[in-house]
Amino acid sequence: MIQAEKAHRIMQLYESDYDNFLDKLKAKLSAKKKDAGQKKTEADKADKTLSEATAHKKIHLGEKAKNLIDKAGGIEGAKDTIQNVMKYFKDNSPSDYQVGMGGKGDEPQEKKPMGLPPVALYVGGGLILLGLLYAGSRLMKKNTENAQQGAPSPAIPEQPIVQQAA
Repeated sequence: MIQAEKAHRIMQLYESDYDNFLDKLKAKLSAKKKDAGQKKTEADKADKTLSEATAHKKIHLGEKAKNLIDKAGGIEGAKDTIQNVMKYFKDNSPSDYQVGMGGKGDEPQEKKPMGLPPVALYVGGGLILLGLLYAGSRLMKKNTENAQQGAPSPAIPEQPIVQQAA
């Protein structure tokens, strides 16, 4: 009877530990879910603020460009400024004075190796390559024919084999 009571007490300890284990496990899982929910809301807020910041940046840059154009006198003022600058680059300058902005210069002539245009060289190279491939294939064909003709036929005995009866 003492052993049965002792065994009953031991089993109660194990059962209570198991119940505590399940409670702790459930608490950990709920804490993880809560943390994940908080992180998700923070990430959503960060995405929202990022999109708001990019939208504000576009609006801000547009306003800044508009203000600069207005300060310069609007579109007409910008056009006049460009025309004034272009006056300096026209050909009304004296012959001993020259201003260039990368305009029309001497165009380099095409190199013509062997006095032929590049297209002719490409076509000629292609024909030579095709000729070499054709010659190589003919040579390989001759080699295979010679190998087949010179090879002995399968081993067929010239004299019949007579089996001895035992």
